[in-house]
Amino acid sequence: MSTRSHSAPPVGLPSRTTTFLAVGLLAAGAVVAAGGQASAAPAAAQSCLGGARSYSTGYDDWPSPGFATTTSNCSDINVKPSKTVSVRTCFRSTGACNAWRTISGGTWGLAATGVLDGTSFHLSFNQDNSGYVAY
Repeated sequence: MSTRSHSAPPVGLPSRTTTFLAVGLLAAGAVVAAGGQASAAPAAAQSCLGGARSYSTGYDDWPSPGFATTTSNCSDINVKPSKTVSVRTCFRSTGACNAWRTISGGTWGLAATGVLDGTSFHLSFNQDNSGYVAY
């Protein structure tokens, strides 16, 4: 019967197995971390767009009369028009409106980005329109 002796690596130097396992765990951690971020974005979008409200307007503002107020559901003001339109967002606190943005019919587009929660606004459209808005 023969016995094989295994010598341990010198202190401070990892064995090949230890190095392989460490690299594998780091790679797995990176994949898990990336996966967590990737799945968070669709969940946030679903939460935001899931709270969308229908709108209908002429060559006018929505809501009319008055203003809508942004919520914590979305960080942007999103519009899904039934047909291609130009839209701009006007803010109650400043009276200013952002630039006109064209949004294709049947798709979600951004009317305004990075809007703080609790901001009063209305949307101006360049033509009669209906669809959904999420904010």
